[in-house]
Amino acid sequence: MNSRIAPHEAFPDVGSLPTEQVEVLNSKVHRELDFEYATDGEAHAETEFRLEEVNEELDMRDMLET
Repeated sequence: MNSRIAPHEAFPDVGSLPTEQVEVLNSKVHRELDFEYATDGEAHAETEFRLEEVNEELDMRDMLET
């Protein structure tokens, strides 16, 4: 199992995933972002988009729980 999710890899519909899987996906996207900065000096646009999508989903779920 890969601990990162590269920009060219398939990305699931985060709205259809259970919260636990969205949190795992969030970790993978963050690890990919760290990898990109370490190797390329900048983030890939797709990785930044994915991070925003995951963050919005988790924020929405947090608001619904409170």
